[in-house]
Amino acid sequence: MHQFYEWLNQSQFNAYDLILIMLMFQCLMFGLLMLLRPPRPLSQRLLSAFLISLAVGQLVFLLTYNPALFRVLHPIWGDSGFALWALIYSVHGPLLFHYTRALTSESYPWRWSCLWPFAPGLVVVVSEPLGWHSMLEVMFWRELVLVCVLGFAVSVGFAVAALIHIKRYSERLKDRFCTVELMEYGWLKLMVWGFLLVWALEILPPFFYPWAPWPLMETVVHLPGVLELGLIYFIVFAGLFYAPATRQIPAPPEKEMTASDEPSSAEDQTVQGYITMRMEEDKLYCRPRLNIERLAEELSLSPRQLSQVINREFGKNFFEFINGYRLEEVKQRLTSDEWSQASVQEIYESVGFRSRSSFFTLFRKHVGMTPSQYRDANSSLQSSTENGA
Repeated sequence: MHQFYEWLNQSQFNAYDLILIMLMFQCLMFGLLMLLRPPRPLSQRLLSAFLISLAVGQLVFLLTYNPALFRVLHPIWGDSGFALWALIYSVHGPLLFHYTRALTSESYPWRWSCLWPFAPGLVVVVSEPLGWHSMLEVMFWRELVLVCVLGFAVSVGFAVAALIHIKRYSERLKDRFCTVELMEYGWLKLMVWGFLLVWALEILPPFFYPWAPWPLMETVVHLPGVLELGLIYFIVFAGLFYAPATRQIPAPPEKEMTASDEPSSAEDQTVQGYITMRMEEDKLYCRPRLNIERLAEELSLSPRQLSQVINREFGKNFFEFINGYRLEEVKQRLTSDEWSQASVQEIYESVGFRSRSSFFTLFRKHVGMTPSQYRDANSSLQSSTENGA
């Protein structure tokens, strides 16, 4: 024990080692807190496992690149032992991907076989390919480095897959919902992009090593740790506060459509006319929290049929279809005498919008100016017309 305390009193750690230690303890602490915090749905358990895997990854970096720790452990573990520990980097991306899938699905089947991506790294550990060609040894210089690069490459691939899933998920939302503020998934996309950047940077050092200037090399080596330090705080905050608000979309029932089930073009056009008539006469789009199931019930159609007609005949998704009507109604009310004393907020709430920021964003995008500017411009135009007359 006395020797251990003497060892601690020596200058063993540099500033980057301290960053790794901070990351390790933060990930471990937050991961365990999320694991113990009820309720524990699959998405929360996967996020906890992801954080704990990040903690193990930082520990591997610390044990590998700290000279004092490496001198103690290398005679015990050897290069293969360190390379086995480095397999943890192949798990980061899959856990993040499956967390994303579980968070955005009502029921998501988890199997331990989902962690197969660590297999390429395991093959490297067993086959020891650095002895096959001198160029490999120059670039990667240690078996552990090659396992790390493969692991981060796998994680980058899964991060890209997660972004593709989020994009498809957002389209599914827009096929069923028309309220922008319900689509709380932007934080998830930002988190995945952040780790994609970190893992992509982790791949670069072996390819920079033979030719890169020393300052560039050091920046590429140490920047991921600094970025990850901020990401940890972000994902914990987002996981605790935003994740519960992320809408989960149940998977549609698997059913093969036969030729008899497929509606004809004439039927679609008839339904299109009926939908247009009801939307214009009854102003169904003004109802807040409207979704495709509620509108289909009002129109005495199935949600599947309504969605098909909107997509095929109107050339829009549900989000664009409803909010297109709402924006036109807002434009009419902004310039009508009946609503001349009403505020912009009263007008946009009267047609079904609930979020000020979401409404203003949509209005500027489609009209090119703010609602107040649109109202003033049309008032000026009417005044000029009256004076000219």
